[in-house]
Amino acid sequence: MIPAPFSPDPTPFDRHRLLALLSERLPAARPSADGITSVSVMLPPMSISMTPLHLPEIWSWARPSEDLILIGSGTALHREFADSAALASAVRTLTWHHDRHDGEDGQPLAFLGHGFGGEDPAGLPGGLLRIPRLLLRHQAGRTDLVFSHAGDGDGAVIRREWLEIADRLLQALQTPMPALSENRLTRVSEDPSADSFRRRVEAAAQAIGAGQVEKVVLSRRVVVAGSRPFVPARLAAALAEQYPSCAILTADFGSRTLVAASPERLVACHDGRIESYALAGTARLDAADPFLGGRLLCSAKDRLEHRLVVGWIAEALGGLCETLDVPAEPRRMTLGKLQHLWTPIAGTLRPGADMLQAAQRLHPTPAVAGLPLAAARAVLGALGETRSGWYTGAMGWINRAGEGELAVVLRCALLNGYLAELSAGGGIVAASKPDAEFAETELKLQTMLDALQVA
Repeated sequence: MIPAPFSPDPTPFDRHRLLALLSERLPAARPSADGITSVSVMLPPMSISMTPLHLPEIWSWARPSEDLILIGSGTALHREFADSAALASAVRTLTWHHDRHDGEDGQPLAFLGHGFGGEDPAGLPGGLLRIPRLLLRHQAGRTDLVFSHAGDGDGAVIRREWLEIADRLLQALQTPMPALSENRLTRVSEDPSADSFRRRVEAAAQAIGAGQVEKVVLSRRVVVAGSRPFVPARLAAALAEQYPSCAILTADFGSRTLVAASPERLVACHDGRIESYALAGTARLDAADPFLGGRLLCSAKDRLEHRLVVGWIAEALGGLCETLDVPAEPRRMTLGKLQHLWTPIAGTLRPGADMLQAAQRLHPTPAVAGLPLAAARAVLGALGETRSGWYTGAMGWINRAGEGELAVVLRCALLNGYLAELSAGGGIVAASKPDAEFAETELKLQTMLDALQVA
C-alpha cells in the first residue's frame, strides 16, 4: 500500500526576527590554527520540521519520538578514512574550542559514519567525519545554532559567513514540501538474482550444519528507477512520519544522498550510560492474523538467531561496563508491516571507556554479519556477498564530551536523481529455508519501496 501523501506546513517562525537576534548575539569568531572553533547561540522556543529542501551539503539525524533533530549545513571539516578504526582514531585527536554565548551550553558535534567493511561497490568512503559549518540542534523544546570553523582566518569575515549560512538554512526550513505526483517505480537490477540468493541460503545453511559457522547474514541489493527524480527531504519526512521511533538520517555525498530509517541502535552514550539494541528475528505484521506476534516470540529459529546476537553484545560490552543489564526475554518491536525480536542492553561504562570503543567492539554485530565473525566473513566472501552504500555500516553523531549515538544503517536508500539503491537482508541459521528468507527480504525492501513512491 502506498503511504498517504503528506504536505507539512513550513516551520512557523519569524526569520527576520531570528536573524536580527543572531546579528546581535553572535560574536566574531576567534579561529584557532590548531583545530576547530565553535560558537553556540540559543534560539527562542520554536517548532522545527525535518530535513530542509534545496540546501546542499545537508547531514541530519532525528528521532522524532524523542523530539530530537540535528541538521548540519555546510562543511567546517570533512575527512575521509579507509575504515572505521582510522575514523575513530581521528575523532579522539580532534582539538575543539567552544565559545558559549552568555554561558549557553549548545554542544557542538560531529557527524560520522562508515560502511560494512571492505570495498563499497557504490564508491562511498570507508569512513567519514564531518563537522558542519552550521548545526541546528533541536531537543526537548530547546533549539540551538552552533557555528563552526576549522583552522585560522579573519574572525569578522567568518562571522559574516556564519550569518549568511544561517539565513539560507532558515529560508530552507520555511520552504514547503512540493506537491508532487506519485513516483512510479521500476526495478532496474537485483544482485544477487532471486535464484542466486536462494542458492546462497542453501549454501550458508549447509556451512552452518557442517559446523563452520553458527549464523550468516545474507543480503540483496535492488536498484529502482522513479518516474521523476527522488527528493531526499520528502523521503526523510515520510519515514519520520511513519517510523518516529527510528533514527531518521540523511547524508549528502554530492550527487547522491543516503536516507535511512534505522530501528537498530548500535550504541548510544549519555552521562556514562551506554545502550545497544539486539534486533534479530523478523515476521510480517498482519491485522488479519493477530497470532503472528506470538508465533514470532515462540519461534525456535528466530529465538536462536536472536539469542546469538544478545549473547554476543553482552560479551562485547561486558569488558567496558561496571554493570550491565541484559533482559532475560526479548520484546517485540513493531515497525510498519514488520515486527522484530528486540532486546535493549544497557550498562554503566567503566572509567576510561567510551562510546567509540564500544562501537568498534560491536560492529559488525551478528545481526548484520554472523557468528563467529571471522568465520561468517569467510563464508560471506566465498558466497560473493558485498555491501553497498553504507548498508549495514553505521552512522550517527558525537559531541566533544564523547557522548552521542550510532545507528546501524538499515532500511536505507542511496538516491541519485531518478535512481535509488536499496538493500535488505536476513540472518541464516541451520533451520533457515530459502523461500522464507527470500520472502523476508522482500518484506523489508517493501518498507522503503512504499516510502519511495512519495519521495
